[in-house]
Amino acid sequence: MHRRIRMLGLAAVLTLAATVFGSSPAMAATVETGHVDVFDLDYDAANDSLTLDIKTYAPENDDVSPAGTVIRVAPTSTATIPGGTAWQCLGAAGSTVYVAPQTLVADRLYAGWNSTDLPAAQGPVKLELTGWSGPAGSRFALYTTAGFPATPSFKFNTNTAAGCPVTVWPSGVAAGTHAHGNWAFSTAGTYTLTFRATARNGAGASSGLVTYTFQAG
Repeated sequence: MHRRIRMLGLAAVLTLAATVFGSSPAMAATVETGHVDVFDLDYDAANDSLTLDIKTYAPENDDVSPAGTVIRVAPTSTATIPGGTAWQCLGAAGSTVYVAPQTLVADRLYAGWNSTDLPAAQGPVKLELTGWSGPAGSRFALYTTAGFPATPSFKFNTNTAAGCPVTVWPSGVAAGTHAHGNWAFSTAGTYTLTFRATARNGAGASSGLVTYTFQAG
C-alpha cells in the first residue's frame, strides 16, 4: 500500500510520505510541529521482539521509521537557561538553547515518548544513547521539569562537564508510560543520535541500534 500524506500549517510543515507494507513503519520526511512521540516502544510477543520508532498523531496516527526522518526544532523555539546550580549541566546561565518544550505550545514541536503498548512484564526498558554527533562544541539534553521554581531531571545529556553526562535513561522507561519532556540543543545545526532499547531492564528483547536525525534552528 502506497500513500502520501501532506499537511500544511501556518508556521511549519509536517510532511509524511509513506510506503507501508503490513505493519512496517511509514517513512516520513520532516516533523517540526505538533504532537509526536520520538521514542515509541512496541513489543511483539509472538516474536519476542521490541521496536523503537516514532509515533505521529496528525494528520494520521501512525508509526514512522526514524530512518529518513528529520525531527526539527524551529528557529523560534528557543529558551534562556535559568541561573542556579540545578541548571548548570544544561549550559551557562543566560545562554540560549533550541528547545522542543515539555508543554504544548502552538506551532512548536511537542515531543515525548510512549510505552503504552509495552506489557508490564517487559518493563522497564533500558534506553541507551550509544553515540551522537552534532555541530562543533554542541550539546544535546532531554530533561523534564517539575516544581516551583522548576528544576530539571535529565534523561539524557551529552555535556561532558563533571557530573553532567547521562547516557542511560535513569531507572529505565516504565511500561505503560506516555509523557513529554524538553528536547534541548545548544547550537543550530544537524544532530545524529543513536539509541538502543532493551526490554526487561536490559535482559530482554532489543531494538538494536536506531539512529535519529534532529535539526535545530
